[in-house]
Amino acid sequence: MNGRWFVLALLLLSFSSFSEVTKIQILSHGPYAGGKAFGAIGPYVRVVGRFHGELDATNPANRGIADIRIAPRNKRGKVEYSGDFEILRPADPFKGNGTLLYDVNNRGDKMILQQLNDAPPGNALERPESAGDGFLMRHGFTLVWSGWTAGLPRSQGAGHLLRLDVPRVLGLEQPVWDEFLFDDANQTEAPLSFSAATLGKGAARLTVRERNDALPVAIAATGWDFLDDGAIRLSPPGTPFKSGALYQFSYRARNPPVAGIGYAATRDWVSFLRYQQQDREGTPNPLGPGGRHNITAALAHGSSQGGGFLRGMLHGGFNETEDLRAVFDGINPHNASARLFLNFRFAQPNRVHGMGYGFLGYPDAAFPYAYEKLRDPKSRGEDGLFERCRARDVCPKIVQTVSSTEYWQGAHSLNTADGAGEKDIALPENVRIYHFAGTQHALQPTMRKGACAAPPNVAVDARPALRALLLALDRWVKGGALPPASVYPRIADGTLVRAAAQKWPQLAGVVVPRSPNPLAQFDYGARFGEGIIDTVPPALHQFRYPVLVPAIDSDGNERAGLRLPERAVPSATTTGWSLRSAEAGAAGELCYLDGMALPFARNAAEREAAKDPRPSMAERYQDRAGFVARIRTAAQELQRRGYYLEEDVEKTVNRAARAW
Repeated sequence: MNGRWFVLALLLLSFSSFSEVTKIQILSHGPYAGGKAFGAIGPYVRVVGRFHGELDATNPANRGIADIRIAPRNKRGKVEYSGDFEILRPADPFKGNGTLLYDVNNRGDKMILQQLNDAPPGNALERPESAGDGFLMRHGFTLVWSGWTAGLPRSQGAGHLLRLDVPRVLGLEQPVWDEFLFDDANQTEAPLSFSAATLGKGAARLTVRERNDALPVAIAATGWDFLDDGAIRLSPPGTPFKSGALYQFSYRARNPPVAGIGYAATRDWVSFLRYQQQDREGTPNPLGPGGRHNITAALAHGSSQGGGFLRGMLHGGFNETEDLRAVFDGINPHNASARLFLNFRFAQPNRVHGMGYGFLGYPDAAFPYAYEKLRDPKSRGEDGLFERCRARDVCPKIVQTVSSTEYWQGAHSLNTADGAGEKDIALPENVRIYHFAGTQHALQPTMRKGACAAPPNVAVDARPALRALLLALDRWVKGGALPPASVYPRIADGTLVRAAAQKWPQLAGVVVPRSPNPLAQFDYGARFGEGIIDTVPPALHQFRYPVLVPAIDSDGNERAGLRLPERAVPSATTTGWSLRSAEAGAAGELCYLDGMALPFARNAAEREAAKDPRPSMAERYQDRAGFVARIRTAAQELQRRGYYLEEDVEKTVNRAARAW
């Protein structure tokens, strides 16, 4: 044992007990998907329950949790929590592939089956259709979900949200702020994130601004009212909030939850499943009969908010157990370029800067952005997402996947470029980054119809690449073949550029963004490093990081990144950005997480009539057979290079052919 490990071991042994999952409650256990067999793996079972845990607030592994030192304790001096869990596992666990796959829920909802199994949207695993095409089951993964977000509403019946219950610091009050953005003119009430400590208006302030960069205008105290301690409304009652305007409400809140426990609860829950056979009362580990299973590796997938959770968990040092074992061997943060507003007093993890318009003051998009240690040009400090796990040698392997939206809305360029935006940085050897060129944040639109000025980008489907890359990550963590090379835009070859350098094709009625989301910076006060925001609302800082975006070709399509078949053989200009419509208000501002798809004309005559400078489909491919053949060739080439699976080639061909 080297000196560093010896010191760490002594430090840990100086504590009388570890934090742990203390109790498992099994609420239901039975066949999944009607007992359907998934190939050689056979049938799956579904286990639903609750897990209970406690944390030693004095342990170094937990000291970084905001407010844990003042959280209520039980009679053993520990901080308690409990959460929901669901598990899908092979009925015979020893037929599985030995990998626990943890899906970080998004606002309480399960995501991975829709993304990787081509299952319909929904949260109810009791429905047989939730299995989709059975991809993850056919490959033998054990799927795990658990609650990590404090304060989600309780729900009953099918598809309930996954909750985490954590203690609150009773009696503590502090100024907080909420920001409201409504996309229609029918909203007359605005819910608060926390209970107001007082309904006196002297401690509250409501402002409105027309755009991100506009100065806020105060609304007189006579112009609004508390509906109760959990909501406000404009006066007189029934007055709607203006669509597209940005309302900011500052007020005193009380009794904050110790929200950062979400990281520790996930750490301890996954660790229990990997390393323990039973709880304190003798209830077996639910991964197998009698607590026996064949799990040798653990992966985590998190999409959007879930990806930000994983990046924050890694940076916060929560990918290690208190006895220095790894929690996750590999993680796939998908469509997430920042972290979360989670490990803070009065945290709001559902608020994210990367929404593109509004919500600029929330601290999820804060340095560091890259995995490698870099110097921050703002603070002059040095940090990286891997700094803490490197100190313990528990850094996971990373397969990070991003859409075009993350460049335009989430400043993803800071993940691969230096803080000055002048040069590419080298990725650590255990990191791969894949940019899915020309894709939007989610395959399904996130905005209501008409809120964005152009049709959403549902033309490019990244799910087949996600499937192939998950299997590549699984092989990698088990000592098998390396995953395919990273593919993303770079400064060195001119494919990662400032937005002002782009030359968009001139298309009738199409307006391009003024700029990507500017990644505004704020001053949160002296105790920000402790997870406490004293400056409310936060003060705008003059510093700006340069935000770069993928370069485009003459069609307006991105030149670099992983060009999926629908992008390699295009039928449209597809983007990761769209602009708000006049109907939604704030016309011309970035439109949340949606992109747009602008189809090519069918033939030369149609193109000329529309004055469209882009060649038509017929001019590009001659006929449908030529188009379909090129789609198939593109998919087969991706399969050859390791970015696609054979089973997805014809599925992609059939889907893409509908564009003709």
